[in-house]
Amino acid sequence: MKFYASGPSIPDVLLERCDAGRVVFLCGAGVSIPSGMPTFIGLTQYVIEFFGPPDDSEIMTSFLPWLIRESDSNVPLDQIFNLLHLEYGKDEVNALVTERLSVSLEGHDFGREHNLIKRISSSQGGMPQIVTTNFDRLFELPGDAGQLKLHVPPAFPNLNFGLNIEGVTYLHGRLVDTTAESHPYVLSSADFGRAYLSEGWATNFIRHLLERYTVVLVGYKAEDPPVKYLLQGLNHDGQYDRSKLYAFDRGTVDDVEVKWRDRGVTGIAYSDHSDLWKSMEAWAERSDDPRRWRLSTIAKSQRDPKELMPHERGQVAHVLRTVQGARAFSEAEPVPHPEWICVMDANVRSGEKSSGYGSERETFDPVFHYGLDDDLIDISENERRQGVTNDNLLVWREEDDNPHDFHRLGGRQMEGLESTPKRLGHLISWICKCINSPVLAWWAVRQNGLHPRLLHQIQWHLRHSKPLSERARHLWRLLVEHHQDPRNRRWNSEWFDFKNLIDAEGWTPNALREFRRFATPKLQISLPSGLGKSMPPSASWEEIDFDDLGRFEVAFLDRHNEELQVPDSQLSQVLGILEHQLTVVSSLLEDVDIKFFDTPTCYPGRDIGGRERVTSTAEPMIWFVQLFDRMASTWPEVARAHATIWSMDEQFFFRKLKLYAFSKVDIFDADHVAQAVLDLSQEALWDTDVVRELLFLLSDRWAEFSTEYQRRIAERIIAGPDQQSHWSNEEFHKARDRIAAKYARYLEIQGCNLAGDLSQRLKEVISGISEWSDGWATSTVTIHGSRVGWVGTDEAPDKLMNVSVNEVIPKAKEDHQRDFGSFTDKRPFAGLVKANPRKALSALTLEGKRGEYPSEFWNSMINDLPADIPPRLKRLFINRLARLPNVVVVELRYVLTRWLEQNIRSVLDFDSALAWAVYDNVVDGIFSGDADATESGVGEVHRDGKAVERSRRTYNYAINGPIGMCAEALLHALSSNQQGANSLIPANIKSRVERLFSAQGEGADHAVSIVVRELNWLMFVDPIWTKHNLIPMLSFDHPVAEPAWSGFLHVDMPAPGLAEVIKPLLLNLIPWINGLSWERDLSQVASQWLGLMRIFHPDSPSGLTRSEIRSVLRDMSDDERNQFIFWLGLVGRKNENGWVEHVIPFINMDWPRERRYRTSASIKAWIGLLDDTGEYFPKVYEAVKKFLVPVEISDHPFYRFTLDVGEEKPIAVLHPEVTLDLMHAVTPQVLTRAPYELSSILALVVESAPSLQSDTRYLRLIELVETS
Repeated sequence: MKFYASGPSIPDVLLERCDAGRVVFLCGAGVSIPSGMPTFIGLTQYVIEFFGPPDDSEIMTSFLPWLIRESDSNVPLDQIFNLLHLEYGKDEVNALVTERLSVSLEGHDFGREHNLIKRISSSQGGMPQIVTTNFDRLFELPGDAGQLKLHVPPAFPNLNFGLNIEGVTYLHGRLVDTTAESHPYVLSSADFGRAYLSEGWATNFIRHLLERYTVVLVGYKAEDPPVKYLLQGLNHDGQYDRSKLYAFDRGTVDDVEVKWRDRGVTGIAYSDHSDLWKSMEAWAERSDDPRRWRLSTIAKSQRDPKELMPHERGQVAHVLRTVQGARAFSEAEPVPHPEWICVMDANVRSGEKSSGYGSERETFDPVFHYGLDDDLIDISENERRQGVTNDNLLVWREEDDNPHDFHRLGGRQMEGLESTPKRLGHLISWICKCINSPVLAWWAVRQNGLHPRLLHQIQWHLRHSKPLSERARHLWRLLVEHHQDPRNRRWNSEWFDFKNLIDAEGWTPNALREFRRFATPKLQISLPSGLGKSMPPSASWEEIDFDDLGRFEVAFLDRHNEELQVPDSQLSQVLGILEHQLTVVSSLLEDVDIKFFDTPTCYPGRDIGGRERVTSTAEPMIWFVQLFDRMASTWPEVARAHATIWSMDEQFFFRKLKLYAFSKVDIFDADHVAQAVLDLSQEALWDTDVVRELLFLLSDRWAEFSTEYQRRIAERIIAGPDQQSHWSNEEFHKARDRIAAKYARYLEIQGCNLAGDLSQRLKEVISGISEWSDGWATSTVTIHGSRVGWVGTDEAPDKLMNVSVNEVIPKAKEDHQRDFGSFTDKRPFAGLVKANPRKALSALTLEGKRGEYPSEFWNSMINDLPADIPPRLKRLFINRLARLPNVVVVELRYVLTRWLEQNIRSVLDFDSALAWAVYDNVVDGIFSGDADATESGVGEVHRDGKAVERSRRTYNYAINGPIGMCAEALLHALSSNQQGANSLIPANIKSRVERLFSAQGEGADHAVSIVVRELNWLMFVDPIWTKHNLIPMLSFDHPVAEPAWSGFLHVDMPAPGLAEVIKPLLLNLIPWINGLSWERDLSQVASQWLGLMRIFHPDSPSGLTRSEIRSVLRDMSDDERNQFIFWLGLVGRKNENGWVEHVIPFINMDWPRERRYRTSASIKAWIGLLDDTGEYFPKVYEAVKKFLVPVEISDHPFYRFTLDVGEEKPIAVLHPEVTLDLMHAVTPQVLTRAPYELSSILALVVESAPSLQSDTRYLRLIELVETS
């Protein structure tokens, strides 16, 4: 947590231990410097200046570098004091120290920092708990006399006997009076050695202190002698609990973390000393009254979190991590703002940006509005898969209690009354107080299940909360229903389970009950789209739409495209179950306010135009119709009983199904059906969703109806529908007549005779409809579904073969399109180019004389021209290209430059002058255009609907750009000359290459990228020109360095001579690449080049030294080093004796030894290398072992150790002892989660080598497994 935006981020656990009085501050010189005390350098300088040793003395030569620059290479100051003691005497030197530190500080604002630390470090009894290595007495303010306990060596409180640490403990001695005879201070290296190493009294005291308290270092640097001796004395081994020892230090977060981590200390970074003490002052105020501070922080939560700064939100989050804070938050009045749920939920506040729709759409970034100051930004998908997330305040935390009632195999608690950690229980109370806000409903939609107790509390509030509106209650009831259905929290395999049950047991009564259970429809709610994906709603309940909260859908009986046979004996029961479930679906659809819902036709093979779209929810209706058809033919009476109870008022399913049932002559007689049709309401009769079923019913059974029924039905239809609310009076008459005419005319077309006067009335109605067509009537019942197919190309030139030349292009334009609904593109001109290229070229030439150059036909002419045309026609074609106007060249630039790239060699062989004429005309044309004319043909790349920001100055863009293809053509022209060493590049090619380098827009970049890719070869052919013109482009500050390197990195390896020239650049290449936004990670290519230069050309001018490769590896990111480890595995596998001759020496001699490079990701990379070493596993492991440290790994890197691969046995079987040592090396002393493959690996180890069961390494690991 930060007290201020610019202050240090103090761990929650440290703040909480401090509140509990379990923190001791260990203070160094940096605490006293603001009060006028000297630094250790200043104190040393004071003593040396007093004694004035000779300039050439060891004392002076050792100290002078400190006056120039502080450095780890300087002689440590404690050793300089040792020299002073030896030269001038310990008492004399220490007396001077006393004199310097006894200077009156009355003129200074002294003791402020000391007072703050006394307040922060106070025990529960209000007494400070301080240990200091300073000698000054600034912690002893005048008013403390007699109240403050003081401890000086060797009389420290014995913590083993239960004594407390209250007061001030002077670890290195307390300042004595200047008149004292003895000045016992720990100053010199000899003093430190006795205190921390040989006698170890200071070490033992700190060790006992750490067993009981958390210790915070303040006023130290990591290199200070007290820190160095303290940590050496503690015999730090890497297994230390870093949460017991903290240090404040100035610097960046990364630098401070790395600096202190290897010392076993958790570093807390701050940028400036003033920021530290400002935060310390705020911390002191908190420590004076933690409860008051907590309540003042919670008061901020009554504001919208979007109005606060990230560190202010972080303060509230800190409070919510404790039971006391969560309780105060839940009881606060007014109730905290509901959007704090977005801060608490890491998945919400770390979500992706969302946008609305339209040209001026709003964008919402939850990270900006809800993020905390210490959140990780831009967590990658790979990191998410590994479990890397930001802190989620809505899940159990290690500091939470863990009610045992919830963890029992028998005597389960009542659902909704389960025990929860107290902190989460308080947050449940707050959530329920906020259910009148749509924000909480929006949040609930995003959850994959809600805790049963939260659901129970929400239901209680729904019953008892009077202010809640009806719409709010309705939506919350739906959300509760959704979350109470366990099928919404897992993949639903119940259909397959049921099929297996039927296959095993048949349609038993139990199977029918099971079918009824899992066939029950469920309400599904998914995330909203658009802005609402990450932005909670701001509207009231009355204004809010379902879509603002999420996508509400009904899921019903997904059969996964599989059939299930129902025997006749169970037909009625299965049909009854489905009938009931369709009723439930209908009710849910009404509840979620779905206005438009497509149900499948009951006549799937009749009048279908295209493919009918059927939703997954409605699909079971198809099965229902099939079962009903069987029932109608087998037991028509039972079918009639079912259909009779179906309501015509139910709009989604049963209106359509009943009309379909009426078509069954064996079930319903004609008079019954006719009367039922006449009894239909206007809304039902003119429901467009049932028009097929209605008209098919009437046309199929019309002849069975009596004349009277026919007339009455026809009159009803011709009268048309009632006026809809959205129709004006004028629109109503037109719409009514058009709809009525379509229905009635369809019946006539189907042979349904209308009475004479009615037929005449229909004709009159139709005559009043503009542009009437009987197709309108027949299409009324046609399902116009989607049509899907491959779009083919018809290049048949038949229509153009026999027309005159001047008619070719007009005719081709007529056919050069695809009719709507057709799956064939007609391209007759392309066929003509292939069949009669002379005629095609003549037609284009004729168009050119008119000033017309149709690009689609020139594209075909260039792309489809056969290779075996006569020389005369070929010359004619090339001449036409050489004379194309500039504006046409610009329009055809992509096809022309691609043609040049592919054909320049053959055209040069045919007629070199003509080849260069074409080339120059194309380049002239492109140069005549604007900057857009040189753009690459590759557009923006989109991912998840968003444009991916990446550089266009790369090789992949160059090969698709017109200037890049021109450059490629020049290189092809050069290679056709079969150039040898130092044969030089012809002047006509050099000049053209150099011209391309001056192209506008993207063109110059593309030319550079293409040409520099061939740097190895060009250096061989023309080294002087290449060194003068191309190699300077690789300098990182050159304007075209980016495209130059992008091209060059697409070759396998720099030639030795070239590598020697550019080696200084190669050594710094990887950090430079990392500053670019390329679409491909070419830093891996660069790292492999450098690896090859070291492994296969060690210490040569074109290779790397050990020091150079180590510097390169240090400059890499963690991911890049891990990729390099993977590449080392390839070197070992693909080279004869590669592990022994190349990889093992490289690991032993060249890999950097700093501990900061031993990350969890690197451990996985080393394990990945080891699992492919085969018989060399023990030897490679011996080299790798020194780089392994204990880490908890969340995925499965050890699968090769337990599984057979081909005919090769698992590694744990082949090398059990070495495998055991590996697992011992990488497994921590304490695990917070169950180990994945550890149990299986240990079983294989002892199975292969039983003697290892008594090995201490095995005993440690098996205990971890058995207690996990």
